[in-house]
Amino acid sequence: MTDVTQSIFTSPGAVAVNVKRIAALLLLAAIVALPGCGSTKVYTNDKTLVYRGDLYNLSNVQRLGSRLEGTLPNGDKVNMKQMDKKEINKLLDEHSSFVVTSYVEMDDKDMVFQNSRVKSYSDVSKMTKNLDKGMGNIQKFMANKKSTQLKLK
Repeated sequence: MTDVTQSIFTSPGAVAVNVKRIAALLLLAAIVALPGCGSTKVYTNDKTLVYRGDLYNLSNVQRLGSRLEGTLPNGDKVNMKQMDKKEINKLLDEHSSFVVTSYVEMDDKDMVFQNSRVKSYSDVSKMTKNLDKGMGNIQKFMANKKSTQLKLK
C-alpha cells in the first residue's frame, strides 16, 4: 500500500467515518428486517363443539340454525319456532302436555340441544331462552379466530 491509502485507512478521522457508515448500514438492515419478525400469527380453522359427550366438527359448516319442534301425543310434529304465547297455550289446552325438542342445525346435521315434556308456556319459554343462549355462544365462538373448541353446557 502506498502512504496515501495507508494514511486514509489508519487516520482516526477516516476510521470514524467508516464506522459510522457501517453502523448506518446495519441499522438500515435491522429496520428493513424487523417488521417480518414475530407479528404474523397463523390460526387454524379447526372448530369443534363438545356437547353431552359428543364432538361436532364445525370447520366446514356453511349454515348454522336452530329449530324448536313439538311432538303432539298423536305423533304430529309442529314447528314452534315462530309461535307466540296464545298459539302455544292453545296447543297446551288441546293436549295437556307434549314433548318439545330444540335442535341446533348444522348444514344437514341436527344436534338435539334439549328434549323435554312441557306442561305450560313457561316451560317452552325456558327452552327457547336456553336455545337462544346456546346459539349466541356458538356464534361468538365461530367469530373468534383464536378459539378452536367450545364446550356447551
